Amino acid sequence: MPIALIGAGIAAAGSIGGALISSSATNNAAHEASSAAAANNALQSQIYQSNKGLETPYINAGDAANTELQGFLGLGGSKAASTAALNTYLNSTGYQFNRDQGISAITGDKAAAGLLNSGSTLQALDAFGTNLADQYGQQYVGNLQNMVGTGVSAANSLAGEGETYANQVSTNNNNAATAAANAGIANANTLNGAITNAFNAYGAARGQSSFLGGGSGGNAFLGG
Repeated sequence: MPIALIGAGIAAAGSIGGALISSSATNNAAHEASSAAAANNALQSQIYQSNKGLETPYINAGDAANTELQGFLGLGGSKAASTAALNTYLNSTGYQFNRDQGISAITGDKAAAGLLNSGSTLQALDAFGTNLADQYGQQYVGNLQNMVGTGVSAANSLAGEGETYANQVSTNNNNAATAAANAGIANANTLNGAITNAFNAYGAARGQSSFLGGGSGGNAFLGG
């Protein structure tokens, strides 16, 4: 076989071998991008689940407070549960103590004035009880509203974190897909270029061999 053709074969093999090495490197890069995306997605999921675990109790408490508030205001919910919760609230906020103290003060004053069993005593007791109940009722409503607000804030935060999580995962996956697509294009271009170079080298070698008279006879160009 003419030396030119042997050299062309070696050059072609080297070109294709280099293309295969380049293709392997590109594939590895795409694989690394995919692995990085998966790791990033796992981290984002872990962060979101952690935040969800921290915020869920506040969301649940806000939901429960909203049910109590609706029942207390007669807008739905459980009226019986709201009444029970209000009684618990009153018994834990000094309401009974203040009520007893107020009644004792009124009856004491009226007794000292000789009016204990008068209509004015009943009016004073009724007004005091109504004002005290209204005061503590408003406090109860305010506390429920604060709890509802805390739940709404936690829910909004979790919704924002969920959107951030979804956007970041989409970005990670898109980056991995882009890397894979670019790797495929690069591999195709590299292999096509290698094949083209191999054919060009072979064609050039064949032309050189013919020009030098390579074959069974002597070297025509040298007059052999």
